[in-house]
Amino acid sequence: MAILEITLYFDFICPWCYIGHKSLAKAIDLYQRTYPDGRHDEIRYNLLPYYLRPDAKQGESIPALEAIRLKNGDERVNGIKTRLERVGRENGINFSMENRVGSTRDAHRLLRLAPPERRKEFLEEVYRLHFEEGLDITSHEGLAGAAGRVGMVRAEVLEFLKTEAGAVEVDALAAKARKQDRVTSVPTVEIAGQRLEGAEDVGDFMQALIEAKEAILRRTR
Repeated sequence: MAILEITLYFDFICPWCYIGHKSLAKAIDLYQRTYPDGRHDEIRYNLLPYYLRPDAKQGESIPALEAIRLKNGDERVNGIKTRLERVGRENGINFSMENRVGSTRDAHRLLRLAPPERRKEFLEEVYRLHFEEGLDITSHEGLAGAAGRVGMVRAEVLEFLKTEAGAVEVDALAAKARKQDRVTSVPTVEIAGQRLEGAEDVGDFMQALIEAKEAILRRTR
């Protein structure tokens, strides 16, 4: 058995992060089904925060389509929306485009409060609720609902979100991603030191997993 470590830089409001997450999951499934002894290998995720809207005020949000318009201009909104919907369908995602975006600091704080073995599940639940059911990423009630679905105690989560617990740590990690790790866009995925930027296709992730495993095998011969 080998341990394959995957570092994932992401933000909850990044639709391409959701798409990339789905592509990576497909690659892992393919690897474990087809690569010799791949089914016995352990996949370990290291989920690291990145702020797409670092200047967003806590508790304030705007419609996602408005955010796209502000960043890209009126003339590009429909094209971006159409492309996201098409690529989303190809990856089993039904983008509603009714979500609201804002500061993701609370969502990242809550991810790190979750038990390590449930963090990936929490991330996937927030992705689903935010992009497919219109969750306002700044809503404490909505985030607590997602946490409750992965076994966290909703009342305790709501109390946690009223505080600033974990904020210094999350802010420091997000700053480190930009300054020291030189992450300029998300999703950014590192597999055994190999960096892949963007929502890579399944084949790219699969190849990175194979190369990581073969590097481990060479070291143990």
